[in-house]
Amino acid sequence: MRNREVPKYKQLALKIPYGQGYLVGELPEGIKVKEVVPSEIAGVPDPSADVRRALEQPIGNHGVEELRGVRQVVIVVSDLTRPVPNDVILPVLLEKLNAIGIKDEQVTILVGTGLHRPAPPEEFPLIVGPEVAARVKVISHDAYAPGILQQIGVSSRGTPIWINRHYLEADGRILIGMIDPHQFVGYTAGSKSLVIGCGGEATIRANHAHLVEPEATLGRIEGNPAREDIDEIGGLVGINLIINVILNSHKGIVRTVAGHYLAAHRAGVAVARQVSEVPVPALADVAIVSPGGFPKDINLYQAQKGLAHGTRLVKEGGVIILCAECREGAGEKGFIDTMQAGNTPEEVIKVFKQGEFQMGRHKAFLWCRSLVRARVILVSDGVDDNLARIMMVRKAPDLQAAINMALKELPDAEVVTVMPKANSTIPVF
Repeated sequence: MRNREVPKYKQLALKIPYGQGYLVGELPEGIKVKEVVPSEIAGVPDPSADVRRALEQPIGNHGVEELRGVRQVVIVVSDLTRPVPNDVILPVLLEKLNAIGIKDEQVTILVGTGLHRPAPPEEFPLIVGPEVAARVKVISHDAYAPGILQQIGVSSRGTPIWINRHYLEADGRILIGMIDPHQFVGYTAGSKSLVIGCGGEATIRANHAHLVEPEATLGRIEGNPAREDIDEIGGLVGINLIINVILNSHKGIVRTVAGHYLAAHRAGVAVARQVSEVPVPALADVAIVSPGGFPKDINLYQAQKGLAHGTRLVKEGGVIILCAECREGAGEKGFIDTMQAGNTPEEVIKVFKQGEFQMGRHKAFLWCRSLVRARVILVSDGVDDNLARIMMVRKAPDLQAAINMALKELPDAEVVTVMPKANSTIPVF
C-alpha cells in the first residue's frame, strides 16, 4: 500500500461548476485523470430555420398540415426548470398554424409543470417569450387544483390516466420539449411532456413507482417500464405532433425533430445519445461530480440526479465527491423524512419499498442506491452538518479538502474521473 501523506499538487488544476460560480482544486502527480463531458457539437447556425425544416419534414407524416380544420389547438411547453428555446420554436409554429387557417385566438399554450408549483402569469413571458405571451392565451397546469383533471382510463400497467382537461378539450394537440438524459425514464421529452407535465399526482406517482425496477434506468428506452408506460398513455390520450430539440452544453440547438410522438422522439434520442453518452474506458477509484451548477444544484433534491449519474463512474466501494451548492437546502420534506426512516442506506431502501409510493420519498431511495455502491463526500455551503448526517454523507469545507479526504481513504487510488456536467452526461462502458 502506498502512503500518500502530503501530495504534491502539480498535475491537474480542476474547475468544477458550483452554484453560479466554480470550485477549484488540484490533483497530485501519479493519478490518472479522465474528464467526462458531453460532446461539444456545434449548434445550428439558424435555429429558427432548423425548426422550420423540422416542421416541413415531419417524421412519421404527423405534421402541422394534419391540424387543418381543427377548432382549438393546445401547445404544451415546459416550465422554467428546463431551458427549452420556446421563444425560437413558438413563433415558427404559430406562423405555420396561421398558414393553414388556425388563428392565434384558437391557440392555448399550456405550461406543463407536473407536480412543480403552477407557473404564475409573470413567468409566462420568460417561458414562451414576450412576443408570444402577448399574442396567445397562456395558462399553467396545476395538478392539485379542483376540477383541472379528468380521468380517461387506466394503462396496461395499472396507471390511472388523469390529464389536464384543457388538453383534453382541444382537438389539436402539440407537445414541445427538449430531449435530455433522465435517470429512470431514459430520456426526457416526447410524450413525457404530456403524461408527466400535464398529468395528475396519481398518474405521476404510479408511473414513477417503476423506478425500483432495474430496467428503469438512465439512457434506456426500449424495455424501460417507466418510459413504455408513458408512451402507452400518450397514445391513449392522443398527440397530433411533437417538436423536440436537442441542445448542446451552451444551450444551442443541435437538432430539431418534429412529427409522430414516438418516431420523432426516437429520432431525437439518437441525436441526444451522440451529445450525452460518453465512452469511459474504466471505472474510477474516485469520481468528482457536479450536477452542472445553478439551477441544477439548487437543492439536494435536484443534485441527486448528478449523484446518480456519477455513481455509474465509480468502482464499488469507491468515493464520490459531490459538489453542489444547495442554496435551498434539502428541497423537499418527504425526501428528508424518508432518509430518517433508517440508520443505513439499506434500511432506508427497505422502508421505501415496503411503503406506498409517494413523490419525494422516491428521492431517498435513489440517493441511498448510490450510497450502497460508494462513499460520498459532499461539498456544499447550503447543507449543514446535521443535514449531512441525515443524508449519510461526510462534508468537506472545499473541493481541495474533499480531494485530500478521498485520497487519504483510498491511498492506492490510481484513477480519478471528473464529470462537471453530470446531469447532462451518461457514462457508457
